[in-house]
Amino acid sequence: MMKPVILFIAVSLDGYIADAEGNIDWLMKAGGEGDNGYDEMYRRVDTVVMGRKTYEHVLVLTDSFPYRDKDCYVFSTSSLDGGGPVTFVQGDVTKWLQNKQQESGTGIWLVGGADIIDPLLNEELIDEYIITFTPDLLGSGIPLFKQRPGQPKRLHLYEVKRWGELAQLHYKRVEDLPDQ
Repeated sequence: MMKPVILFIAVSLDGYIADAEGNIDWLMKAGGEGDNGYDEMYRRVDTVVMGRKTYEHVLVLTDSFPYRDKDCYVFSTSSLDGGGPVTFVQGDVTKWLQNKQQESGTGIWLVGGADIIDPLLNEELIDEYIITFTPDLLGSGIPLFKQRPGQPKRLHLYEVKRWGELAQLHYKRVEDLPDQ
């Protein structure tokens, strides 16, 4: 069985994962409850994947890298030094992820950003979308999903949760559902 790929991410009500300058400070102002479902999702994965900009934001927001207990991979088009808590990867994210799904383990958390999400969405490699909406209307910024040509995608609404003023929608790919 292949490891599922889970997109667990927060987004503004108007669909942005960062403001026009790439900042995510507005996320810290949203009033949630507890960990907003983070621990439950985090226990389901053994691998963490993100883009370089997302990685840099994580380093700014935390005193120590929070995912040291997982296999962490950072995609970057520029050459970066190796070592530390992550492995830097260059190349085709879709081919890399398809290989990683074949390895033993529990799941892959797709942290972000948009440049990583987009090709995986196009190749239908994201199995679950757990998207937490904040009550912010940014007006512009980096969209969660880029405009793209091609076939529309249809997902199945699996669960809806409320965490204070946050709304979390959990969708699964229709192909991943058991026959009914």
